[in-house]
Amino acid sequence: MTQYKCEAMFSRLRSLFGRKNGQHSETRETQKEAAVRSQNKTVADLESTSQSTALANKQLKNEMERLDPELQLMTIQRNELRDRLLFISEGTVDNRPYHKPNPLYEKMKLEHKQVMWELKVFQKENLEASEKLSELTKETVFYRGLNSRFLMEEAQVSKKVDTLRQEKKKLQEDWVLLKHHLEDLNAICKDHEEETGDPKFQQQQEIKRLEERLDNLLQQKEMVIHTKDLAEKLQHHFDDSQMRSTQLQPELEQDTAQDESHLQKELQQQEPPAEPHPQQGLNS
Repeated sequence: MTQYKCEAMFSRLRSLFGRKNGQHSETRETQKEAAVRSQNKTVADLESTSQSTALANKQLKNEMERLDPELQLMTIQRNELRDRLLFISEGTVDNRPYHKPNPLYEKMKLEHKQVMWELKVFQKENLEASEKLSELTKETVFYRGLNSRFLMEEAQVSKKVDTLRQEKKKLQEDWVLLKHHLEDLNAICKDHEEETGDPKFQQQQEIKRLEERLDNLLQQKEMVIHTKDLAEKLQHHFDDSQMRSTQLQPELEQDTAQDESHLQKELQQQEPPAEPHPQQGLNS
């Protein structure tokens, strides 16, 4: 009974691996054809997915992740069945004969390695592209901000230009208006001079002119006094300084004396030589 069970199990294993002589030749050929078709289909799928876009690469990665466990499971099952067969036929696993490698399996392994290598290369390229995209995004944001700032400055400059144009137009209008007023005033003054040409009016005009000249002289005197005070303040400031006090003091005094002499000379030159006082002229 035990021998019968062993023979049945041995027959089943031989039928699975296609080693039974003359009984399962068609089954073995059918299995080979199915394996070749499956291999060709898998290879075609892998080749088509390797040449597709990023979405296809993602699908390829998912397909490889799905096929890896199945391939490992099939390899484990094959090794277990082969070990059992050798154990039954030879008596021990260590005495098993040389097993010829399956070319289909070796080809699948090479293709798997190639696909995994291409996947790593694609991941590396994808990482580099992501970094470049991040850099380009930062540059785009920077240049957009720069462009916005330039547009704001351009708008401000345009606004200032419009304001200056309006001011220029207003000034031109004011200038034209003042020109007309000046012409009218000149005409009025001319008519007034023609109407008031008597000696008494001329005397009053002369008195008015002398008074204006006297006011100018007084203003010049005040200016001289102010200049003198300013010079004294500057002299005091220079005296207090530590760097150039000794060098600038004589020069400042000399310049102040020269300025005072020049101002006195100018005042003497501007004073009328022997004009009568306006009040004396009126009394006479």
